[in-house]
Amino acid sequence: MICKPCYLALSEQESQTLFHSLNPANQHQPRPLKRILWIVGGIVLTAFASLHLIAAYFHLQDDSSRLKDATHLTTRDGFAIHWMKKVAPGTGRLQLVFIHGSPGGAGAWREQFLKPFPGADLIAFDRPGFGKSKRLDGTPHLQDQVNALISLLAQTGNRRVLLIGHSYGSPIALLAAIEHPEKIAGVLLIGGDVDPMQEKPFLVQYLFRWPLTSWLLPSGISQSNREMLTARSDLTELQKLLPNLAVPVVMLHGTHDPVVPVENVGWLERQLAGLGKSALFAKIMIPNANHFIPWEHPREVEQAIQLLDQMVSARERASQKSP
Repeated sequence: MICKPCYLALSEQESQTLFHSLNPANQHQPRPLKRILWIVGGIVLTAFASLHLIAAYFHLQDDSSRLKDATHLTTRDGFAIHWMKKVAPGTGRLQLVFIHGSPGGAGAWREQFLKPFPGADLIAFDRPGFGKSKRLDGTPHLQDQVNALISLLAQTGNRRVLLIGHSYGSPIALLAAIEHPEKIAGVLLIGGDVDPMQEKPFLVQYLFRWPLTSWLLPSGISQSNREMLTARSDLTELQKLLPNLAVPVVMLHGTHDPVVPVENVGWLERQLAGLGKSALFAKIMIPNANHFIPWEHPREVEQAIQLLDQMVSARERASQKSP
């Protein structure tokens, strides 16, 4: 505090300057722009940290080392695919090939590898762009993933193949079955996205598709984001090919799936009914289940595989009886 005699000794201009400097009400308030920048910066940092935490969770869940089975690296047709195989005792009569979602990895199928399906060899792989498999150049599309899958199947034998896809792995399985019915006998779609109109990317996802911003994302999240941005157009093209479907399809879905809406099930059921292919379709709904069925509901996955195997066997018997 300034004593009165000293205050009086100051000039009028100096006195006003000192008064205003000591009055809290006259302190400079933070500029609105500065405040906005701080808020935006906080949001970005929070989102950045959250994405890395999500990536760390998926890495723990999807790491292929969780399968503890023989690992292989196939380099063929421009693909470098890391995959695992569990061989059935004796001679397996079929191959179950598991296709993870986005993001994901072969380790997502740990529960299925812990309890093998009778008479079946199990194969799981890191899709291109995830885990230890090489990332593909250019914009990712379902067709690229199907081509990688078919390249892998050329190395795994000629037995009857059933494809089991989870989430984004489901349309990969479905497209592969439509294009290659001579190799694939049936498909199981778990929490599968097949309806183009259900694909609604967030605006922020477009922000992170550019090289300038995508480097901020963990590798798996970045690849997943790139896939999600082309999913709607790819599924639209897949829809046009449904008349060519010739193998059974089973859908396994949770009624409370917050990631892939359960409406996808009804959509595919209606599409196939309209094409006169209802006999190729079956569904199993899990009440109150979410999106993470492979590791939260392994028993239901096993039941769905059994149903698919029965449908495939019934069709084979019917074809053998027909003249």
